[in-house]
Amino acid sequence: MLTHCDFVYAAENTRFQLPFINLAVVPELGSSYSIPASIGYLPAAELFLLGMPFNGRRAAELGFVTRVVPQDAVLTTAMETARALAEKPAVALRASKRLLKRWSREQTETAIKVETEEFGARVRSDEAREAMNAFLQKRPPNFTTTKIAGQ
Repeated sequence: MLTHCDFVYAAENTRFQLPFINLAVVPELGSSYSIPASIGYLPAAELFLLGMPFNGRRAAELGFVTRVVPQDAVLTTAMETARALAEKPAVALRASKRLLKRWSREQTETAIKVETEEFGARVRSDEAREAMNAFLQKRPPNFTTTKIAGQ
């Protein structure tokens, strides 16, 4: 979701994660396009395929956040940004945002369509059922006993 935001502020200890694979599903909301397009394939593959958490500092290194600020300043920083934006000429601001986003809109829409189809198939899979049950039961999932589609 963060790749669709104009500004993202985080504290160093903010926890981020792309948990799709851990839940036996696939990326959604166009993230399979937007994240590799933004940070490159190799770091995106690490985040998506391993599904490991990372902190605000790493998020800044990857370009996921606008800025890392002290934990007690996150809301204040966001409010200051909102006030600064509110003082800008609204029509020029909207037009600029439209221009900034226009290059990726078609690719994102295509990615969302493909992701939605695959997500629907994955969320009904034995793997997803095991992942969700394990999460609710607070235990590690066991994917060695799940059926693999097509085999």
